[in-house]
Amino acid sequence: MRRPRADSPVFVLLVVLGGACSPSVQPIVVAPGCPDEPLRGPDQYAGEPAELLIADFEPDPAANSDGGVQSTGCSEKLHEIAGRDGSWARARDLTSKSVTFEASTACAARGQCAGHFATSTPTGWGNNWTAYFRSGNGYDASAYSGVSFWAAFGGDNGPDFAVPFGIVTTDTAPNSSLCGNNCGDDYMKGVELTHDWQRYVLRFDDPKLVQKGWGAVQTPLRRDQLVGFIIWTQQQSDIWIDDVRFEP
Repeated sequence: MRRPRADSPVFVLLVVLGGACSPSVQPIVVAPGCPDEPLRGPDQYAGEPAELLIADFEPDPAANSDGGVQSTGCSEKLHEIAGRDGSWARARDLTSKSVTFEASTACAARGQCAGHFATSTPTGWGNNWTAYFRSGNGYDASAYSGVSFWAAFGGDNGPDFAVPFGIVTTDTAPNSSLCGNNCGDDYMKGVELTHDWQRYVLRFDDPKLVQKGWGAVQTPLRRDQLVGFIIWTQQQSDIWIDDVRFEP
C-alpha cells in the first residue's frame, strides 16, 4: 500500500478522520518531489555495527571546524570511524546547465538527512559525486564484501533508468600513477533505480562491476586500496541516496 502524499485526497481524509484505526494514527507524509515508500525501510539496518556506516548525511559535530556542515545542519562528511575520515567530492560537467550536490532534510529515508544529486542533461563526460575515503594510499576494505545504499529517483526525474554506481581504487583515481592519461575508468555498474526508496548492494566481486575500457585495465578490483564510492550519471537525473554502508 502506498503512503498518501501531502496533496492527495487520501491524505486529507486521513487527517480529517484521524487515520483508519484510531484518532491517534498519524499518516506518513511524502513531500512533493520526494521518492515514494518505504520511507522508514532503512530503520531495520540501524542496529548494524557502527563501523559499517560510511555516510548517512546526518549532522557531524566533527565537521563544524572546517565548514563541512551544510546550512540545513546536514553534512557531506563521511563518518570518522574505522580509519575513514573522508567527505563527498563533486565533479561537475559544465555542459549541464544546472547541477545540485547537497545534504538535505527534504527527503530523508532514515533520520533527518539524505544526499541529493540532481543534474540537467550533460553533453560531455557527465557529472559525478564521490564519497572519498581520505586514508593515504587507499582504504583497506578487505574485510568487506561490498557497499550497500538506499537510493531512489525524486519527482523531478523522468522515466526510470540504470544509474552507474561504482568503486574508485588507487588503480583508477585521478592522482594515481597507474592510469596515465586515462584516469577515471572506475569500476562501474548500472543500478536500476525507481521512484521508490530501495536498498541496493554493490558487491566487489560482481562480474558486472567493471571498467569501461578507456583506461589501463586493472583487475581484479583492489578492495584493499579503495579510494571512494562513486555515482556517475551522463543524463538528466534527480537522485536521492541515504545510509551508505560496507557489507560484511
